[in-house]
Amino acid sequence: MTRKDYILIANALKLAKPIAKHEAYALDHNERLCFDTFRNAAHSVANAFASDNPRFDLERFLKAAGVK
Repeated sequence: MTRKDYILIANALKLAKPIAKHEAYALDHNERLCFDTFRNAAHSVANAFASDNPRFDLERFLKAAGVK
């Protein structure tokens, strides 16, 4: 994959990030599950890319995807 592909996927993940109705400290159970599922999915994608490409910057990808 190319850097352009990674950017495209990170942007798509960022657009799919759930939106909280409340402040982070006041998330209800369903909102917490949505955020955890999103975070797990983004990490799974990033880990797959990292295992495929030794030069892949996992932290940079997660930040671009809105996880960190």
